[in-house]
This record gives sequence, structure tokens and C-alpha cells, in this order.
Amino acid sequence: MTHYIQDFVHELSLRDPEAFWSKQAENLYWHKMPSRALSQNMKEVANDASYQHWSWFQDGEFSTTYNCVDRHVKAGRGNDIAIIWESPVTKTTETYSYRQLLEQVELFAGVLPEEGVKKGDTVVIYSI
Repeated sequence: MTHYIQDFVHELSLRDPEAFWSKQAENLYWHKMPSRALSQNMKEVANDASYQHWSWFQDGEFSTTYNCVDRHVKAGRGNDIAIIWESPVTKTTETYSYRQLLEQVELFAGVLPEEGVKKGDTVVIYSI
């Protein structure tokens, strides 16, 4: 029988989720490291029913953009390909390096407040 590394990793994640995800969190840059990876409690709903509720990295703070884009540029991988976009409509392919992506993200981040977007607002982007 063939054994795959993902099967082993999956088993570890099920055996001790708190330890597993705490270890995975070390691969991210955190503004504030969470005290726990996983918290659980019971939530009550209508008719006295309840369910188990899980919260992930509840008191931690990090930037998805920094972890997905900025840190690659800072690590010297700015010219590496970050995105390959293939249009099914125009049949064209575009690539963006981490540096190009960071420039676009910073530009867009500057436009959002000019349009009245504030922290906590939901923004939907549609592109054709």
C-alpha cells in the first residue's frame, strides 16, 4: 500500500488539532501571535438547541496581504511569479511577479479610502 505524506499530515491534524495548527501558525508572520490556535465552546440557538462552535486564532492578528505578497518581496523573491492568469474569454495569459502584485495591491489599497471604504467594510471586485 502506498503511503502519502498528506495522509500522515492529515492524521496529525486530527490527532491533536491545537498542537498541529499552532505549529502551522509559526509559518506565518503575526502582528500579534495568538495565545491558542483553536478554541471551542457551545453556542445556544432557538428552542434551547446548542452546537459546538470553534474559533481559530481568536486573539491573533496578521495581514493576509503581507503573508501572501509582501514577505516574498522582502525575502528577495520579488521577481518570482506570484500569479498566472489565463482568460477563458480572450485566450490570453498574463503573469504577475510578487513585486508587480505588491505594486498593484498598494495602488488599490490607496484607492479604497478615497472611495469611502473603511476597515470592516465588505468589498466585492468584479473583473471582465
